[in-house]
Amino acid sequence: MSDKPHPVPALAKALTSGGSLVFKLPEVPPYEKARTIGEHILLKLPASSAPYRSLLKSAMTDDSLTISAWSASYSPMFSEETKFIERRISELRNPASPASLFALAEKSLEERLFDATASVKILTAQIAMHLDREWRNKLFAQLDSLHDLEEWDPDDEPLQTGSFATFLKAIVQIKPQRRPGLGLSHNGYLVASWMVGKDRLTIEFLKNDRVRWVMARYTGDDVERFAGQTSVSRLIDGLAPYGPGYWFSK
Repeated sequence: MSDKPHPVPALAKALTSGGSLVFKLPEVPPYEKARTIGEHILLKLPASSAPYRSLLKSAMTDDSLTISAWSASYSPMFSEETKFIERRISELRNPASPASLFALAEKSLEERLFDATASVKILTAQIAMHLDREWRNKLFAQLDSLHDLEEWDPDDEPLQTGSFATFLKAIVQIKPQRRPGLGLSHNGYLVASWMVGKDRLTIEFLKNDRVRWVMARYTGDDVERFAGQTSVSRLIDGLAPYGPGYWFSK
């Protein structure tokens, strides 16, 4: 490693609280934060604090003498403040990965349902210009109802964002005048249903712009059923033989 002095970002503010030094650092990468903290603390230490100074210098370099080794050697002579600074430097140099943070703090069911609802509402806001306010408000109310904690089956999955994105693309393409009822499949796929009398069209919105549809048409007491699977871009073509306007127009 080069001996050339490393540039240190200026402190935004320095305070003293109960005899402890508190630094507010500019936003820099974790390794640079560790170096900055160490260098500024070194300026405040008397020359006689050799073990402490060596500890901080070790933390700011890439040599084999690590900060943890110094901690083991000098732990009895370090104050709690010193040990805290040591831990913070170590954390800044080796921040926890997002995956490990999630593993340590698994979300509750209530949090998962809230996050799922919030995510799809944010997606809806991105196409708000294609939905009138009344429908948007009704859609949000339906999404809240689908994730009602009191009626939730713990074995079910919350609404998948990919499924809802497919639904929004279909709505923008079809522009239905009649609004569907909404449901949720066991694995988190959104299901929309249009009814005309006893006739029913049900569309399940999968991820990656794929849809499955099932149709039931009655003639008297006789019922004919049709089904298909296609992409959002081909949905109207797939329904063409069965009169899409019958379902989507008022």
